[in-house]
Amino acid sequence: MKLERWSGLLGVGVIVAGQLIAALAYRGRLGEAYSPFNHFVSELGERGVSQAAWAFNGGLLLGGPLLCVFMLALARRMRLLPGLAFGALGLACGLSGTLVGATPMDDLLPHIAWARRFFNTGFAAMLFFTLVALVGRWGIARRLAAPGLIATAAFAAFLAIPQPLGELGGDILASVGARLAAPRPLLWMPAVFEWLAVLAVLGWVLAVVLIGPASGRRATPTASPQ
Repeated sequence: MKLERWSGLLGVGVIVAGQLIAALAYRGRLGEAYSPFNHFVSELGERGVSQAAWAFNGGLLLGGPLLCVFMLALARRMRLLPGLAFGALGLACGLSGTLVGATPMDDLLPHIAWARRFFNTGFAAMLFFTLVALVGRWGIARRLAAPGLIATAAFAAFLAIPQPLGELGGDILASVGARLAAPRPLLWMPAVFEWLAVLAVLGWVLAVVLIGPASGRRATPTASPQ
């Protein structure tokens, strides 16, 4: 339980600290301050634009492995087969998030590839966890189905909307650069939904840590010998 608790808390803390430091220092291509309402999460780590990109990328490089440990520790609480499945999905999600920090937006094509893997595996992990929690007898409390469902819905909403960086064909570097350098709407829904997905999964980690994952199901007592 200590490994699960501290890896989760430290992982979220390091990642959020990196985000905040980078956001406060950020000045964009047009001199604008950072806003989660019209800037993508990964723009905080774009070297040459984000003045504290080191903080965002470093937060992922340190916090990602901690969340991998958290996912694996949580998987150990489940029965064997559900635990193996969730452990694989959670590890893939955590590693993908770590590699997003290792390949910032400056290296755009591999960055997009790792970001897609993060959101796809994150959705799968949150959906699977929610189903395990709803079963209520595989080591995870039913009360954790609610934060799991919120995180699942946030990932699904982001994956469902058209992505401005979605097409990898053609001259993507030129088209993305032109789009990000142009004046932005005050509310850019792809960026908003991306932030909601990231915050939802970090909130889910905190919910598991603070509420506790144990189902509380007690074994049926055996009859005492007469």
